[in-house]
Amino acid sequence: MKDMGKVKNYVGIDIEYDYKENNIMTLSQEKYIESLAKKYKIENCKLYKTPIEINLKLEQSDQRYYKNDKVDIMDCYVDADWAGDIVDRKSTTGYCIRLFGNVVYWKSKKQNCVTKSSTFAEYIALSEAVNEINLLINICNDVFVKICNPVKIYEDNSGALSIAKYGNFTKNSKHIEVNYYYVHESYKNGIIEIVKIDTNNNVADIFTKSLGNVKFIKFRELLNLKK
Repeated sequence: MKDMGKVKNYVGIDIEYDYKENNIMTLSQEKYIESLAKKYKIENCKLYKTPIEINLKLEQSDQRYYKNDKVDIMDCYVDADWAGDIVDRKSTTGYCIRLFGNVVYWKSKKQNCVTKSSTFAEYIALSEAVNEINLLINICNDVFVKICNPVKIYEDNSGALSIAKYGNFTKNSKHIEVNYYYVHESYKNGIIEIVKIDTNNNVADIFTKSLGNVKFIKFRELLNLKK
């Protein structure tokens, strides 16, 4: 290792030493602040000695903008490729969860069981997504990001939507009911809101199978991903 001497700058902080006379070390961000002023073209702005004016009176906000502008803090796209594996005919789950419009979690995984219909395959994918959403909500709460609105889940299968919203289980879907009933409970409790979406606009399709160039680029851009 080579001794480079005393540190003079670290992550934008200038460090000055005055140990001989005053035994002090001074930290300064003057150059960093000047670079920001130049970047945002405010080098010639009027300077203040304090961060806020003396005797400044603030008016209470009427909060109209906060009440009327509803922002989906978290949302999710879900899809499944039914019986896509030609060897064992198992389906592939695909979903992505966005936070403030950016993808924070995604999954593409073959399901553990063979399903008899696309509805069951979609519902299994939906249940896995809801489970992850509940975990992410808890994480957000831990870091003081409150998810107030129901999380919108975009799904393109009407049968899966019907099961999730109304609990329309049949005698042929009992195994789905036993393992994934909590999706319906999450919907009833207002944790999630399930929205029907056109298949051609369901970006989760990119996680379930290979796509053509046009569709792939379209979904990639909708996911805010760039080449």
